[in-house]
Amino acid sequence: MDVYSEEELFKVIRDAYTNSKKIQILGKGKHAKKGDAEEFIYTRKMDWFEIKGDKVQALAGADVVKIRKEASENNLLLPTLYDGTIGGLLATNEPSPLSTTYGRPRDFTSWVTVLTPYGGIRWNFLIGSRGILGAISRAEMKLFPKPAKVITYEKKSVEDNEISKLVELSPLVLLVDYDREKFNIHVSFEEEKNVGPGYLKDEGVPVVEIIDESREIIIEGDSFSAFVRVVNIGKPVYAYWVYKSGIFKLYDADTEELSKAGVKFYTRDNPKEVYLKLKRLLDFKNIFV
Repeated sequence: MDVYSEEELFKVIRDAYTNSKKIQILGKGKHAKKGDAEEFIYTRKMDWFEIKGDKVQALAGADVVKIRKEASENNLLLPTLYDGTIGGLLATNEPSPLSTTYGRPRDFTSWVTVLTPYGGIRWNFLIGSRGILGAISRAEMKLFPKPAKVITYEKKSVEDNEISKLVELSPLVLLVDYDREKFNIHVSFEEEKNVGPGYLKDEGVPVVEIIDESREIIIEGDSFSAFVRVVNIGKPVYAYWVYKSGIFKLYDADTEELSKAGVKFYTRDNPKEVYLKLKRLLDFKNIFV
């Protein structure tokens, strides 16, 4: 069912709590896998947002692409390439190539309101809890001056010492991906740089193309050597790492081998252990799927 306001969303949550009914909160549903819920609640009709100065305040169903477009028309940047709703962006704390400079959504969110059966909680720690603790209803996010231009350099077969040299140049974006055979680098700046031989030059921010999000696992880490290690163990079909994002993402990886090697990971639909522990306090009836 669709909900149109925070008040209506809270009533649905309260009803589910009273009747011990399992519900799942979704934005548009394009980035989430449906779980074992009795009812699916869509916030896509809660699509209001307003830009004031260098901040945007938005309800959970506001379209991130529309916000980014209006911000851009005002020479501002919402630093994410996510194409769903604000609620989905904050529920996943989804990184983007721009995370190198601006961080992940939690880093540029001023505050977020999450609705529970007991009312609203304003607590940024709940960003990234993937909807299992409550429903994101509203947030305020920071906007940044839009770069006048973005120049991207790309190269295949990256060496470890190249990463440290590029970091010294203060890149806007530093993205490394793996495609079964080799590690490729994509590094962006607001002006031309001497990055060394072997790079192809293009304009615009590099984009990560994911075919099947359901086959994604997430591993915490933030160095090229650590990224190479987990790739060599898990042997994924595809993987990527954005410098300063704090995580690696692997697709179609050998999770058994990763577990044997003591590598901890979590999935898009099963958040970090800290949120599972917190669920016992905030959702002890286990209504949020």
